[in-house]
This record gives sequence, C-alpha cells and structure tokens, in this order.
Amino acid sequence: MKKIYFLTTALLLGANINAQPLIDFESFSLPAAVDTFYNGADGAGDFTINYATFSNVYNTQFNSWTGFSVSNMTDTLTAGFGNQYSCIVGEGATNSSNYGVFNFDGTITVNANIRLQSFSITNTTYATISMQEGDSFAKKFGDSLGADGMVDGTNGEDFLKVWIIAEDLANTNKDSIEYFLADYRFADSTQDYILDTWNNIDLIGFTFDVQKITFRMESSDNSFGFMNTPAYFAIDNIQGQGLQGLDENDAISISVFPNPVENVLTVSGDQGNLTLLDISGKLILQSVHSGESKIDMTNLDNGIYLLKIENTSGSVTRRIIK
Repeated sequence: MKKIYFLTTALLLGANINAQPLIDFESFSLPAAVDTFYNGADGAGDFTINYATFSNVYNTQFNSWTGFSVSNMTDTLTAGFGNQYSCIVGEGATNSSNYGVFNFDGTITVNANIRLQSFSITNTTYATISMQEGDSFAKKFGDSLGADGMVDGTNGEDFLKVWIIAEDLANTNKDSIEYFLADYRFADSTQDYILDTWNNIDLIGFTFDVQKITFRMESSDNSFGFMNTPAYFAIDNIQGQGLQGLDENDAISISVFPNPVENVLTVSGDQGNLTLLDISGKLILQSVHSGESKIDMTNLDNGIYLLKIENTSGSVTRRIIK
C-alpha cells in the first residue's frame, strides 16, 4: 500500500502552492436547505463544480444511478436502500450542509492546470447499518454466516474498502491506494471498526499530477461475483492545487534522482546554494552545490521534502519524495 502524506503548510521556500477553492458542494443548488438530494434524474449526466467534473449515469428504466450525487440528507438512523443519500455523520465534513455521495462506480476529473491534493470520506448510513446489523442481501460484519444463514468462509473477518485509482489526464501515469471504510480483521476484536467520522485522504504521495481519480469498491461479502455490501460512501472537501505549485526558472538547470529516493539523492546541474527542508518547513540541510551533490536521506523519515537551488540567475525548487 502506497504511503500517503499530509501537506502541513501552504508556503515553503518561496514555493507558491497556489491552492484552488475547496470543493465542499455548498455551491451546488439543491431543492431545499435540508434533507434533499440530486441524483441525475433530470438526465443531465456528469456535472461540474468549480474545476472538477463528477460522473453521473442515471438509468431511467430502473430509476437508479451510479457515480456521484449531491445530498444534504441528515438521517443517521434509518436502515435500507430508501436512505441511500444520507452519510452516517449526518452533515458535511466541516459541519456544512452539502456533501457528495458515491455509488458503485465513478470518476472525478479536474481541469488540465489542476492537480488533486486531498478529499474527505466517510460511510453512508445505508452501508453502515447494513454492516452493523445485516439485511436481506448483506451479512452482519463480524458474523461467520452470510445473509442466507449459511457459513460464508470469512470467519467474521469482514471488510469494506475503496480503491482510489489515480491518473494524469495524459493517461501516462497510473497508481492506486486502498482505504478501509470498515475492517473486522483484527486479532483483537475491540479494534474492529466501521468508519463513522469524516477522515482526510491525501493524494500528495503520488509522484505524478493526480488529475483523475476513479473509485472501485471491494467487500468481503460477495455472491456470484457481486458485492452484497452496499457500494456507497460519502465525499466532501475536495482540495486542488494549481500546477504552477513550485518555482520554476528556465535559467537554472538541475536534475534530481532517484525520486522517490530511499537512501542517497543525487543532485546535478548548475551551481548554487542548496537547501533541503521537510514539508513542515524544518531545515534539514544547507550546503554549497558545485555541480553535483550527494544527499544521504537514509535516516530521514518517509515523507515530502523540498529541495531548492539558488544562484545569481534565480532559484528553482523540486519536490522530493522519500
């Protein structure tokens, strides 16, 4: 599983992070201030909020949808499919009204000059109560029996997770991480959990510009190749960053490798003063760069670092991942 790191500062070493407006779904107009939703029933299909486009497919034959909807539902108690638009927190990620709801299969795509940084996630009420209590289709998590009353082979070691598949718009880079929305596989059953708070997922650890994320759900409870657990989650507070995030200077030429680095980072190119900071702004190293430098990062913590070379022509900054 790829390590994901949290950006803790917006301005380091002269690097303009150029954060874009937070997509918190509040600008999306819903029919009422509370307990309403939009699911694409008008046939409009994919919808855009600020710099991000959310996939939506509505099936008029079955009055069903996949992809994303927008909701301000507050019901944290009612079980079943009829309450598919409520998140288990009952409100948005920062005590706001609106949030997004994902169902089964969907993609978020941003403009070409944006990369995705992070988003918040939690369970829906529908999925939470299904996992807690079971229903006519899905098992109760932690139970060794399926919804049909037969031993299902899991020994109660159940889970629900989402695969977050990240790509750039050119489709030249692709990678993924997994995030558990529920996990009952611990040796100590007191550690078993179903996520019932808003949690942040960072995308900064990817080595390319994340401009498209596709979501796939996976559960321990399946029949005939299909998930029994409701394939839903709620999403909010999507943060983007302008691609002009770090200083570039055509008058200065440097290369850094390998990146990501495990042990020794090699810096080659124009001479200047070299500075290395961690993502919190803490100074790690300062030295004179005379064309080639070797930086031993073996004992540094995994994370994001910023490397700057500065001379009379200006400065250039590179993001280093360990």
